[in-house]
Parts: sequence; structure tokens; C-alpha cells
Amino acid sequence: MIKAYLTIDDVTTSLTPGIVDFLTSKSITPIMFCWGERLLAHPDEAIYALKHGVILQNHSFSHPEFSKLSLWKAKREIMKNEKIIESLYKKAGVDRPFKLFRFPYGNNGGEKAEDLQEFLERKGFAHIDDRAFADDAYFRPDHKQKRDVLWTFDFAEYNLREGNPFTFDDVKKNVKNFIELHEDDPDDGKAHHIILIHDHEETEERHPGYFQEQITMLLDAGVKFAIPKIQ
Repeated sequence: MIKAYLTIDDVTTSLTPGIVDFLTSKSITPIMFCWGERLLAHPDEAIYALKHGVILQNHSFSHPEFSKLSLWKAKREIMKNEKIIESLYKKAGVDRPFKLFRFPYGNNGGEKAEDLQEFLERKGFAHIDDRAFADDAYFRPDHKQKRDVLWTFDFAEYNLREGNPFTFDDVKKNVKNFIELHEDDPDDGKAHHIILIHDHEETEERHPGYFQEQITMLLDAGVKFAIPKIQ
């Protein structure tokens, strides 16, 4: 049986409340990794998500490639967004259960990677509970010791763009391959995967209902979603 955490990147947009309502109807608690500039543009959507039990976390302020930033600017990207997220939790009247961070594009800072890991630890960012994951679950070696949140499977629906030959049939193939590869995972009640989907208005324009359709495919295949926990 496949059991996974659901994570959603690049929140918030005008789509966010609809995504929240759909996931609530399916009793799924996601982690939404928030892009700070979008939080400023869509604060009400963020508060709506918080009041409906969604866990909002940090995905940087301007969504840069961290390897191209100075260490000072990289730290500022994280902490500037932290202030926004903390203020939204306060406005929503919701206690933040823990602090998590995900680098945009999975770019962990290159030569600054270890400095940034130390910074995340010092600022109280937690590590998601991945102790039940296979040793090779992540695409980056030794990630189980790191403070940022990676993923184990990405369906790549963000490639649905004008001029890109990638289609939603390719997304379906990715889902099918994921299911076939992991359908014999241990049925021990623990999450063994982190699934990544994006909250993108551009994808919705190319394939309306893309988010709900992906989740429905997973549920129909027997995937169970775990409540996010930290170590």
C-alpha cells in the first residue's frame, strides 16, 4: 500500500481555496509551501487555508535559485518569508505546529548548502519524519540528515505550458509508473513518500481541474495520505 505526505508548492493563488475545499472533502491534510510574494498578493487565501487545517510553510520570499544568491541574501529570502507566514498564522488565530522549509527547484544553495543547513537548524526548522522512507527514496544522497524538505515523487504537471509538447497524458503516465513501482510498499501505517504538486494558475489554464484530477487518480489507485509529522 502506498502512503504519502502531500506537499503543494508555490502557494497562494486564486486556486488555493478550491484546492483546500477539495482536499478537505477528501480528509487530506497537506503541507503548502508558500511563495512570499504570492502570500502578499493573496493573504485572504492563505488565511482561508489555515482556518481549514492546512499547514502553511516556507518556500522563500521570491522563489530564487539559492545557488545564485549570496549567503546573506539567501538567509534574507528565508526570514523575510518567515515574518509573513508568522503574521498570517497570527491573523488566522492558528498555532503553527512546526517550521519547515523547501528550497525552490530543490536548489539547496550549492557551495552554501552546509551553511544554509546550519542556519535552518539554528532558526528552528524541523526535519519531516521520513524515518520509514527507503534509503534511496530521495534523489539527493544523505538527505535524511538535512533540514529542508525534498520530495520523492513529482508528477511534473508544471510542464503543461504553451509550446511544451508535454501533455496531461504524460502526467497520467507518471502517476501510473509511480503506482506500479510502489504498490508493494510495506503496509505499516507510516508514510514512505512525499508527493509534490504545484498550485499554478498557468497549469489550470492549460488543463482545468488538473490538481483535483491528479489527486483523484492517486486515491482511485489506493494511495493513502498521512498527516504530516516531524522527527
